[in-house]
Amino acid sequence: MINPQFSVIIPNYNRSSSVRTAVRSVLNQSFKDFELIVVDDKSTDDSLIELNKIKDEKLNVYQLEKNSGAATARNYGANIARGEFISFLDSDDYYEKDFLEESYQKLSKTASNIGFMWTGVRYFTNEGVHEHSWTPIRKKNAYFSLLHNLQIGSGSGISIKRLAFIECGGFNQNLPAAEDTDFFLRFTQEYDYVNSNYILVNVVKTGEDRMSKSFGNIAKAYNIFLPQHFKNIDSDDFLKLKYYYKMMWLNYHLENKTEARKYYNKIPGKINPGKLKALTTKMLYEFLSLDKASKFHRKISSL
Repeated sequence: MINPQFSVIIPNYNRSSSVRTAVRSVLNQSFKDFELIVVDDKSTDDSLIELNKIKDEKLNVYQLEKNSGAATARNYGANIARGEFISFLDSDDYYEKDFLEESYQKLSKTASNIGFMWTGVRYFTNEGVHEHSWTPIRKKNAYFSLLHNLQIGSGSGISIKRLAFIECGGFNQNLPAAEDTDFFLRFTQEYDYVNSNYILVNVVKTGEDRMSKSFGNIAKAYNIFLPQHFKNIDSDDFLKLKYYYKMMWLNYHLENKTEARKYYNKIPGKINPGKLKALTTKMLYEFLSLDKASKFHRKISSL
């Protein structure tokens, strides 16, 4: 059997109402040399029933023995994939018809140091629709470029060279959140990137089940993986302000004031806008309830 160019991997959990749209968007691609792997994370709804209604030789559906999280589902799909490249799509999102064609044109002839790419995204939120494409300001290497301003996740039209993904260990299945941030910061220490500004993925963020809304889980995850990057963060005042401010307020969400204060004290500067913002945020979490402090913090962050 000849291996396909692409393996598209869709992790699914209890999205019977949307997973068929995601699958159809892959099957309707203009680029036809792919396999589609749906990994169901032990759904309790009618997801498998909906998936079994789709009859296509490119579609392969697997179910995990127990609910294990999106990172485990993605890694499972990657480990059984046959394609030279793997692309990830969430089960409530969908591709434009030329996603794979553009990804192939961008990635297929790259040098061995290039490991992945992403495309532009159209977001559907409760506030409306907006489009976003991102080309990072280049720093001294790919790692520092993303460390300064990471704006992509696993839902950002990501395509990765499969062997490079496996070599780097895939997504960390032990993290309760932010596994894509951890992955890209690890991956770019070994591989560079290319990107396309075409809007080729539609991301639906109107639901209530996205893990990204849980600051507590994000805080736990950052406490696990970010210390691996502190040496590089400490080499740059911008990075220290960016990450130690984030670590401060995340740890307030864990109600760990001792740890939060420790990170506040690591923020550089005495009187500057960044330090004043950090001090204001610190006072909110020190003297208000967590719910009230978080509400005011979001208002400050939107200014």
